[in-house]
Amino acid sequence: MRRLVPAGALLVCLSGCVITPMAPTTADTRAGEPVETAREEGDRMGVEPGVLKGRVVGADGRPVQGAKIVADNQLLYNSNLIVSTDADGRYRVETDIAATFHVTASMTVEHNGASYQVDLSPDDDSSFAGPTGAIRDFTWKLTGEKADGLGHYGGSVLFHLDMTDPRNPEAFLEDERVELTLTPESTLLDGSQGQVITRRAVRTPDGSGLVDVPIARYRVSASYEGRPLQVRLRGQEAYAAEIVADFSQYISSVYWIQLELKL
Repeated sequence: MRRLVPAGALLVCLSGCVITPMAPTTADTRAGEPVETAREEGDRMGVEPGVLKGRVVGADGRPVQGAKIVADNQLLYNSNLIVSTDADGRYRVETDIAATFHVTASMTVEHNGASYQVDLSPDDDSSFAGPTGAIRDFTWKLTGEKADGLGHYGGSVLFHLDMTDPRNPEAFLEDERVELTLTPESTLLDGSQGQVITRRAVRTPDGSGLVDVPIARYRVSASYEGRPLQVRLRGQEAYAAEIVADFSQYISSVYWIQLELKL
């Protein structure tokens, strides 16, 4: 007889989400065969008629508890099915009605005293017929293009550049020649350690700067063709060689840092 091995103690990451280590595969002492994990058992069962199910994991593969799964009934207005993931990151809901569904997932993360609404990345973004059932797994990604192609999972660091060059009043500075350096002053949203980011600015529909930056608290500095720039948060008075900044919400799950720069 096979038996399931318990996953062990819960771990709480710095962002406030609850994660559990993956259940190890060990040998059954009686049969001498590998123990089937809960996920393997679920995969073996496959799609069940009239049932939507799946799992949410972080980028490291560990399960995420408390993620909100929304099955959008595309036939009836405001009749969505909403369920949360359990301690193993799993969810299950009955969809045995004559309608098609599109599934999305999100979660709220507390980090550095602020709340962030995070969209989760689906392994399959297609709709399905309720009576047929489906499996829709999601991953908590800190960066990358969103499944619908509308934006990224990371935030944007945008700036307004004073185009005046004190050395040459007749010249105009160009946004694309600005280089930003972001040094993490906190962990990333999922509690992992971030890396220093140094990149040239690009132009976007929302302004010039960097896109798809993992959300965290950063120490920000900037330069123009090797010349240091003065930095401040947009709307503040004092410039400095560097500042510490957090992301703020722009709309929904879109976050940015807005800067002003000058030589």
